[in-house]
Amino acid sequence: MESCLFCEKEIKFASLGSKDASRAYCPQCGEYEVSRTAIVTIIHNHLSERQKANISGWLVENQDFEINTTNFNNFLINLSTPSFLNKADKLLTYIAKQSGYAGSSIKYDPKFMSHSYSMNPFELEAVIEYLGETNRVLAEGGNYYFEHEYKITPNGWIHLDQISKNNEHSNQGFVAMWFDDSIRALYDEAIAPAISDAGYDPHRVDLREHNDKIDDEIISQIRKSKFVVADFTGHRGGVYFEAGFAKGLGLEVFWLCRDDDLKDLHFDIRQYNCIVWNDSKKEELRKRLTARIESVLSHGNNS
Repeated sequence: MESCLFCEKEIKFASLGSKDASRAYCPQCGEYEVSRTAIVTIIHNHLSERQKANISGWLVENQDFEINTTNFNNFLINLSTPSFLNKADKLLTYIAKQSGYAGSSIKYDPKFMSHSYSMNPFELEAVIEYLGETNRVLAEGGNYYFEHEYKITPNGWIHLDQISKNNEHSNQGFVAMWFDDSIRALYDEAIAPAISDAGYDPHRVDLREHNDKIDDEIISQIRKSKFVVADFTGHRGGVYFEAGFAKGLGLEVFWLCRDDDLKDLHFDIRQYNCIVWNDSKKEELRKRLTARIESVLSHGNNS
């Protein structure tokens, strides 16, 4: 049995046939794909325990992510460490999603570790202890954290409602773009690392685990974000909607478009200062987007 590259739990690897990659089924990190060259890169980097915890946490929030050498080197290895309070909120949110209804209890599972971005059991216990002391979670039964059943208290549900409406301290940058393989490299090589370089955490709905309708998840994630990066290449209606919704909430939107699609850009968007890019200048786009985010919002909290 092989071990996970990030949490070291025993996992199953499945070959993806013609693809130069394998699919990992991890009880803690969830499911992800990783290329063979990325595996070599990850091993040779000798990741710290904190880096492993951050990547594990990001993967469990972004199920089915495809790890390659580009996105590993550009932003996975530099992921931010959430604050202690943010770790507690993340774990509380996970428990809520696993709970069928208010008043129900759930058993401990290994994903508690990743959802709280904990390096080890001691850190996880501290997060759980805080949730108990703040009367947000009630732990019942057993002597150890992994033996307990967990129930969110009324105070915990109220707190979740409050944080879902407040993005003032959010470190998330929502990415609205065409879900197409032809521009997948744009996200991996430019947008995600640019957001990370500016001190924020990139999020795209098709890379996240959720059970709701995708439109509902998009709205929820935009509400939780500090800003939106919208790329209009391909002129998808969903991108126009997401950018418009973000503007309606008063969020900052950063506008992008590939040069050969600029002529078809909707007239309402042309009034904004759009960053134009092409396939040969992704590094330039990365630097320009980072600079613009920092000039408008200042540097974020991930470094």
